[in-house]
Amino acid sequence: MAETPTKRSAGRPRTRVLSVDQIVDAAFELARTAGPDGFTMAALARSLSVQPPALYHYFGGKGEVIRAMRGRLAGPIDTDGFADPDVPLDEAVSRWGRTYRDVFAAFPSGITLLATTPVDGQQGSVDNYEAISRRLIDEGWAERDVVDTIVAFESFIIGSSLDALAPADIMSPGDAAATAPVFAAAEALRARETAARGIRPTDRSFDLGLRAMLAGLRPAPAPEEPTSPSGSTVG
Repeated sequence: MAETPTKRSAGRPRTRVLSVDQIVDAAFELARTAGPDGFTMAALARSLSVQPPALYHYFGGKGEVIRAMRGRLAGPIDTDGFADPDVPLDEAVSRWGRTYRDVFAAFPSGITLLATTPVDGQQGSVDNYEAISRRLIDEGWAERDVVDTIVAFESFIIGSSLDALAPADIMSPGDAAATAPVFAAAEALRARETAARGIRPTDRSFDLGLRAMLAGLRPAPAPEEPTSPSGSTVG
């Protein structure tokens, strides 16, 4: 990715002078208004009132733009606890999960773009994953389970980010309450209790799910060695 030019010829420029930050800002807005299918370099150029070649001075293509967007979102995600041995692992994961959810909930239109784009070339995200991986290994995780553990948490967090946008009454059975009295009573109780606490119902759902995942956050036992029919270890 080329750096922002610092010099230009005298006189009025023929094309708009851009910067990486301006392009990334416009990319976030385009993702919000056009969605994943409408997110193209041509559309991004139009939103900035420039020709597409102007963007390629800064980014090699759509993938690089999306990586830059992901990099901006990676900054506020709290992974500091993973590098601090005085911070319990559960607390480090909780801080990571909550800030991750907040960041993605603020950018729902980009979740599909970011969740389906490789992290290759996005240093901020890679640094976050490295911090988590090192801590899991230090806590006794088998190397084979590290990435699966991260992905399992991310699946829950990203889903919760979308859920955070749901209206408070999304689970209300409405006119069908009489046919589902047990569910209707449980949903009504949930609505009353969250309203009394001044939180969204989805916040409580996230808390419950995160506690459940943290309760199971333990190194998996090593797989058993395969054995031959005689009972001896193979290999």
